[in-house]
Amino acid sequence: MIPKARYSDFKMVKCKETQVALRPESSEVLENSSEKIVCRVIDKGYGVASKSKIDGQHAEMVSRLALKQARVAKGSVNLYPVKPEVGQVKYPERKEFNIEEANKLLLDIRNELRARLGALYERSELILSHYHIDSTLITSEGTYIEESVPFTDLTIYLVVREILLGFASRILGGKGGLEILEGRDWDRILNDLVSRAKDMLEAKLLSPLERGRGFKVVFDSEAAGALAHEIAHLLEADVSQEKLFKNLNMCEDLLIEDNPMIPGAYGSFTWDDEGVRGVRKTLLKRGEIGLLHTRLTAREGEIPGNAHGITHMPRPTVSNIYIGSSDWRLKEIFEDTRNGIYVRGLVRAEVDTSDGKFELIPEIAYLIHKKELKTPIKHLKVADSIQNAIQRIDAIGKLATLRPNVEKGFCISEGGPHIRIDGIFCL
Repeated sequence: MIPKARYSDFKMVKCKETQVALRPESSEVLENSSEKIVCRVIDKGYGVASKSKIDGQHAEMVSRLALKQARVAKGSVNLYPVKPEVGQVKYPERKEFNIEEANKLLLDIRNELRARLGALYERSELILSHYHIDSTLITSEGTYIEESVPFTDLTIYLVVREILLGFASRILGGKGGLEILEGRDWDRILNDLVSRAKDMLEAKLLSPLERGRGFKVVFDSEAAGALAHEIAHLLEADVSQEKLFKNLNMCEDLLIEDNPMIPGAYGSFTWDDEGVRGVRKTLLKRGEIGLLHTRLTAREGEIPGNAHGITHMPRPTVSNIYIGSSDWRLKEIFEDTRNGIYVRGLVRAEVDTSDGKFELIPEIAYLIHKKELKTPIKHLKVADSIQNAIQRIDAIGKLATLRPNVEKGFCISEGGPHIRIDGIFCL
């Protein structure tokens, strides 16, 4: 550890990446290995230094550099006290990633998509990635932890053509090897991709007379997860907009949680990047607001454990963020909605952390007319305030799913059940 510093740590990370891609005119394999050693020091301020080789010489170099940076930086930097952690965790990988098996899986998926679409099939792009990350964290407070974590994910892009183009996409993944993709309901997954892509061929723009109106909008699990994620951005302690959530009249069943302890989920971890053990946190429910914290932001009575970032000062970030399930069946939601809009998939979602205004663009949407899905809608944008969206959630489904995602280089997941918002603006 570093002499004459209030706090110091070393983190060593080794990463092995394998990616197999099947594109319209090529098949590619990428294999890459990297390592880095990072030293973080708190003295007058917070200092960080890193090198791309792990050995004694580079450890000495980063320690001196980090101490120098901590003495250049000036600011009030204090760490919330936590119990030192000592342990080793190795996440299971029951089926080792194999390039031949990866190629076979991608070819099988592409052939199946071609068979189901026939002449409508235009192209597809399939990317199967595997990462294995080994890390060790040693701190001046006595923490000594080691983790070995495998990640596997599959991204599918599908394009169909008639007169116009239609598209659909899907991302699957979790912690583990190729077993992550076994046992999936591939018939349902591929049918859903095909039907959404074909629906895009007939999709229309929302009528100018209806654009800008408030609608009853049903979000699928991907859109619901994106909404939960944007809400969580406003509850990150370093940029917290907790005031936006006070005195809201929320649905009694609404629950938004961050939980790094879900077995096999893409965003799960045992310890965060400060070596704090992860715990499930309630961020929002009626009468309760929680924040995502690091040791740098937490104060008395608050819980750290959401720190991400090792080559810079860590900041609070989600792990697995989701809306909790309730008791509505999807059929009941549609029957009760009667007329509205159903949004599916996700192109983009973002929130303005200064005022809580958010936008969500789904892959496709459908008009709901007399309880049934009718005209497919393209290029729809749902835009409103987070406060309005939260207060108008009036139906929450039973079945929840999680979608893998990457947030500033960190593996996370987001999801939930179907939800309905009774009165939100669509453009």
